[in-house]
Amino acid sequence: MRLTEKNLNRNDTPKTVVNELKNRLLDRFILIGAILGLIIFIISLFPWDPSYVNADLFIDITIQILIFGIYFLRRTMKAKTKAAIILTLIFIAFISDLIENNINATGISLIILIPFLSILLYQLRTTLLIFGLSLVTYSVIAYLYLNGHIINNDYQVDLYTATDWINHVSTDILIALVISIFVYSYNESVEKFIVKLETANSQLKQRDDQLEESLDEKDVLLQEIHHRVKNNLAVVSGLLELQSYSIDDQKSKYVLRKSTNRIMSIAKVHEMLYESKNFTKIPFQRYIDELTTVIFDSMDQYIDGVSLQTNIDIEYIGINHGVPLGIIFNELITNSIKYGFKNKSDGQITIDVSKDDEHINVCYQDNGIGIEDFETASRKSLGFTLIESLMGQIDATYTFETENKFKLNFYFPIAAQ
Repeated sequence: MRLTEKNLNRNDTPKTVVNELKNRLLDRFILIGAILGLIIFIISLFPWDPSYVNADLFIDITIQILIFGIYFLRRTMKAKTKAAIILTLIFIAFISDLIENNINATGISLIILIPFLSILLYQLRTTLLIFGLSLVTYSVIAYLYLNGHIINNDYQVDLYTATDWINHVSTDILIALVISIFVYSYNESVEKFIVKLETANSQLKQRDDQLEESLDEKDVLLQEIHHRVKNNLAVVSGLLELQSYSIDDQKSKYVLRKSTNRIMSIAKVHEMLYESKNFTKIPFQRYIDELTTVIFDSMDQYIDGVSLQTNIDIEYIGINHGVPLGIIFNELITNSIKYGFKNKSDGQITIDVSKDDEHINVCYQDNGIGIEDFETASRKSLGFTLIESLMGQIDATYTFETENKFKLNFYFPIAAQ
C-alpha cells in the first residue's frame, strides 16, 4: 500500500505514519471482507430452503449492511472505532452461527479474524483478552450443546463429545495464533523501520541546516571579499585620478584616465557581484550601462555628438568573462571617442551581444574614420595589445573591418564562462 505526500505530511511523527498505514490497511480489509462475505452469504442460500429464514439469516443480512456502511463512512471514523465495530460484528456473527448450526457452523472460522484484526490496531494484551473471550464463548456454547441446554434438530448429543468440539476449533485457533504472531511481528518491524527513517530524516535535516548555515557564511564571506576588492580598486582608481590633477601634460593625463577606467571596469564587476545574490553571474546589460556611463563621464571633453547604442541579448555573464569584456569595451570605446570621430559630429558606437547554443557573439563598431590595420595597431598601441591579449584569454576568435569605420566581431565559447 502506497502513501503519497498528498496523504501524509512531512512533519508527521512515526506514530502518525504507522496509524495511517494501519487505517488504510483496515479500510482495504473491510472492503474485501464485505465483498467476500456477501459472495459467501449469497452462495450459502442456494439451493433455497424456507428453513433458512431464521434469526441467524437476519443477523447476517444486518451485519453485511453495517460492514458496507462502515466502509462508506470510513473517512468520518477513527481506525480504532472502525476496528471495534467490525470486531463486535464478527463476534456476533460467530456466536449467531455457532448457536444456530452447532459444531457444524461455518462461522467458526471467523475466530481467525478476531486476533488478526485486533492485533493490527490494539496492544497485545487487548488482543489476548478479546481472543480469550471468543474461546470462552465457544466453550460455553459447546458446554450448553453437550449438556442439552441448547436443542437443535440437526445436532445429536450422542454423536459429539467435548473432544470433537475441541478438535473442530483447534485448527482455527492454531491458524489464528500464527497469523497474529506474524501481524504482531510485522507491526513491530514497520514501526521500528519508520522510527529509523524518522531518525535518519532528522539527522539529514540537521546536516542540511548545518550546510545551509555554512553556505550562508560562505556567501557572506564572498560578499565581503567582493566588497573589499571593489573598495580597494576604487582607492587605487581615486589615487590615479588625484595624480592626474597634478599633471599638465594632456597625453599623460589621458593615459592615467585610461588606466583609471580599466581599474573601474574591474571594480564594477566586483561591485555587482557584491550586490547580487548570485556571486558567479553579472547582470550584463546593467554592467555595460554603468561602465559606459563611467567612460563617457571621464571623457566629457571628447563626446560632443557621440552616441552609444547597446543591444545586449544575454541576461547574465560569468565573472571569468565579465572582467575581460569590461576592459575590452573600455579600450574600444575610449579609442573610438578619442581618435575615431575626428572632424565628425555624428559619432555612433554600437555594441551587440548575443548567443547561440555554443558561443557568445560580440560585435563592436563605430562610424568613425577607421584605422590603418588592427594587427599593426595591436603591435603599436598598448590598448589594442591589451584587447588582443584579453580575447586570447577567453579563447575568442575575431574578425575586423577598418575601412572608413571600425568594426570588431568576436565570439567565444559559452562553456568557458
